[in-house]
Parts: sequence; structure tokens; C-alpha cells
Amino acid sequence: MSKAAELANLIGNINAGGGGVNRNVIINSAMTVSQRGTSFNQPADGAYTLDRFFVFRNGAGIMDVEQSTTVPSGEGFKNSLKCTVDTVDTSLGSTDFGGLATKLEGQDLVRFNFGQSTAKQFVLSFFVRSNITGTYSVAFRNGSSNRYLVKEYTISSADTWQKITITNLADNTGTWATDNTTGLDIRWCLWEGGFSASADTWGAGNIIGSSSNVNWATSTDNNFYITGVQLEVGQNPTEFEHINNFGEELARCQRYFLAEAEFKANLFADEGSRRMGGAINFPVTMRSAPTMGSVTDNSGSQVSSSAISGSTVNCVRAIFVSASGSNSNIECFAKASADAEL
Repeated sequence: MSKAAELANLIGNINAGGGGVNRNVIINSAMTVSQRGTSFNQPADGAYTLDRFFVFRNGAGIMDVEQSTTVPSGEGFKNSLKCTVDTVDTSLGSTDFGGLATKLEGQDLVRFNFGQSTAKQFVLSFFVRSNITGTYSVAFRNGSSNRYLVKEYTISSADTWQKITITNLADNTGTWATDNTTGLDIRWCLWEGGFSASADTWGAGNIIGSSSNVNWATSTDNNFYITGVQLEVGQNPTEFEHINNFGEELARCQRYFLAEAEFKANLFADEGSRRMGGAINFPVTMRSAPTMGSVTDNSGSQVSSSAISGSTVNCVRAIFVSASGSNSNIECFAKASADAEL
């Protein structure tokens, strides 16, 4: 796209109520952050992989996910999300399906005017490649999973990066959250035998893809890559909005998940006191009070136990207990994950 055309698209989107900086509402859209690891073998339905992207699946088909360095040339990307078929499903039943998804907070989507008569035009764009050509689909769903829009796209050349652009008017009815709960659930369908519908019309129901979607899960040789995901208000796609630095994108992801919430203290104890506690602040305000993972205690033999409780969006309470009341000035160190995903 020429600079003149790009500028014209941006101006058009600004006039439509979008455009400008921070126009892309997708988090980890360039697939650079992966706090849980870089390779995911047979992730379960609903399991997160790279930050903010999770697997949905049911039935025999199973896929693996990894953070890849295969990217479209000249577009400024370092990483993509790669899917490969782990277990095939060549005969799809009515409850068989699978793919990738991401969820967005309702308060980040207010500008789209979902559920209103003034609903805005939006554009979803992304780079994709696969060895399997054919018709694929994306489903846009509300947080209650009772409103949907299915849009189809075509991978026309095997093993070749393509930029996909999808445009539509936001739903002007239904219930769409505008708080810190799920406002929009976007699903890239790779295979499905049910929960499908025809494309291009908003409707009522729990739908995940098009009835014309290819069955990608037919061979363990199959792959699917995606990166550069952008969702914005407007009538035309604009150039991908790269985040200024990795630290900024990591902080956006940590609102939903912290791989290691670290807490430490110096335990000054005497014969009458063996406990010390305090509030451990998270590096960012989390979306909701997180579920804390198991504690890994690296304090050493002088500490008999450590625990965490009472998490809020900003902090969690940590308690250390010394192994002996006579110990003093004990350095305590522990860590745990914090999960506030949608």
C-alpha cells in the first residue's frame, strides 16, 4: 500500500471515529510475549498459550502451539503464533471443533458502540499462512456467547504469507459489556463440525465459525501461522501499529497474567514471634483480583513455610514463618503466578 493510500485510510478511519495512536485494541498482536513458555503440547480447551491467545477445541482433533520466528518479510515482525496438528480428526462430528481465540475487555471497546444504533464500522486485519488452502473463518462473539458474526477469508496459496482484511458494522443489538468483563470474543476457526452458521450477518446463538470452514485437522503435517493482528474502528485497514517497546507490551499482558509475582522480606524473629507478613504490590493493576498459583519458596532451611492470601487488583498478602523463633534477619523469597484472564 502506498503512503498516500495509507494516509487516506487513516483519515477515513479518523472521520469514522477511529484512527490515531492506540487504535489497535488487540493485546500481544505481534505475538512477542509468551510468559507461560514458547511451546505448548496438546493445550486443553480454554488453555492460554502465547499471552492473550488461547485454544478452543472439542472432539478428537488436538493441536500444538508454539511461538515461531517465521514471519512475513519486510513487515517488522519478530514472532508469529504457529499451530500444528497433533491428533487428526478426519470425520467431524456435530460437536467437533478447534481453533485460536482472544478476548477483549468491554471497557476497551466502548468506541465501537456495540449494541447501539450508532454501532461503528470496524476492521480486523492479520497476517496468516498455512500449507492448507481454502476457506477459513473468524467469529466475533459477545461475552454471553449469544450474539455472533461469522466472516470468511481464503488462504489461496500454500505456505505463503497473506494479509487478510475483514470489515463489518458492529452489532447494533444484543448485550455487550462495557466494563472489565468480556466485551468481545474473537475466534479463528480451524475445523468445525457444528456450532457453525452462514457468513456476514449478525445473529443470535453460540457460533464459532462458518459452515464452509476447511477441515485443517486432517494431517499431522498441517500448520497454521498468524501474526500482526489488528482490530480498529474504521472503514479501511491501516498499517499495523507496532508497540513502542517490549516492556510496554509485557505490561499490557501482565494485567491478565503474571508468570512470577515475586515477594521477599527480611524476617526479624525472636522467641515469641516467628511470623512476618506484608503486602506485595503487582507491577501493574490487574483486571480483577487474581487467582494465585502455587508458591515456590526459595528462602532456605531457616523458613518453615510461606503463604499468600487476600489478593486484590494491586497486591497480595504474603506470610513467612521461620523454622526457629531464635532466628533473626532471615531473608525470605518466594514467587507465584497470578491469573486474571477473562
